[in-house]
Amino acid sequence: MRFPLLAFFLFIAQWTMTAQNQPTDTTIYDVTALQQAPYPMLKSCQLDLHPGWTVDSMRRCAESQLMMLLARNIRYPEAARLNNIQGNVVLAFVVEPDGRMQQYQLLKDIGGGCGEESLRVMKGLEEAGLRWQPGLMQGKPVRTRQVLPIRFRLQEALPYYLSEKGDSIYTVIEKAPEFAGGMDSLAKFVINELEYPVEYADSCKTGVIEMALLLRYDGSVQVDNELDFNNLGFEFQFKALRLALQTQEYWQPATYAGKNVTSTVPLRVVFKSDQPRCAQANAAFDRTMILADAGAALFDEDKTEEAVKKWSEALILQPNNTEILYYRGSAYLNLKKRDEACADFSRIKSLLGVTWFEPMRRLACGW
Repeated sequence: MRFPLLAFFLFIAQWTMTAQNQPTDTTIYDVTALQQAPYPMLKSCQLDLHPGWTVDSMRRCAESQLMMLLARNIRYPEAARLNNIQGNVVLAFVVEPDGRMQQYQLLKDIGGGCGEESLRVMKGLEEAGLRWQPGLMQGKPVRTRQVLPIRFRLQEALPYYLSEKGDSIYTVIEKAPEFAGGMDSLAKFVINELEYPVEYADSCKTGVIEMALLLRYDGSVQVDNELDFNNLGFEFQFKALRLALQTQEYWQPATYAGKNVTSTVPLRVVFKSDQPRCAQANAAFDRTMILADAGAALFDEDKTEEAVKKWSEALILQPNNTEILYYRGSAYLNLKKRDEACADFSRIKSLLGVTWFEPMRRLACGW
């Protein structure tokens, strides 16, 4: 199941401007006529993080960060890529006295969908909560016309990215990593080898632990990440980790340019006790997974409201399933229902203590 994670939320300051005396002047000023030009309010450029900075220092920092946000989140249009279109798109918009962006205008387009993509990202930033320090005239905020160039430049994408530990992890490969006997054999291996913690056999705990396996070019296996969606606990996490490492001798590494390379594959394991008294809990878990999968299928068909209903049914059966809470919260964000999204994301944080999507939670909750 794939859900848009909106990586640019990480840097957008979540803040609400205090009420100001709104000027009656509806004139749209050019920045050259202002006492102070507008600039984007980005968290990493705020004065409390940089004592001694001037307004110009904050502006330079914010403008640089905004360019980085745009570069990270603009998807180079396929038509522009195929036709080797490069250059600068120029946008104009009005920064209102409350810091919002309005009245977008495309002043220069280079074609191939670049202008439309620039507008999409800028409007997305505004909807996500990006606000500007408004322009000032005689000490009062005024409406200001802001012009922004956005550069499109084709670059040859690398087939790998560097991890925090310096590993080259390939995302473009010629031959995918293979488990001996295929994926059916992997499924059988997991079913046969996964051990339910003996000390919890009567607890009837059910849940999913998902891991990202780092399959190195030399055949070794490492667990790069582990998500305990049902908060099963350390003993279950250890059993999942142990199983993942036991697969090492069965993997054939991925290849690129005729050589073995390091790549990642996901591995999900399901814990259900085989004790007779746990039959009801197991059945509820199975029903939850069926509803969750049905919700995912609806979401992929852009039937977001229907997907939310399925996930809500699933959460009645397993109210603490953080994976489904995350899916529903993400859908709520798409529907612009931030209060509902905040409730789901905050529930995950209360259950796990930490989240893998903290910027999204702050977006929904505003703190």
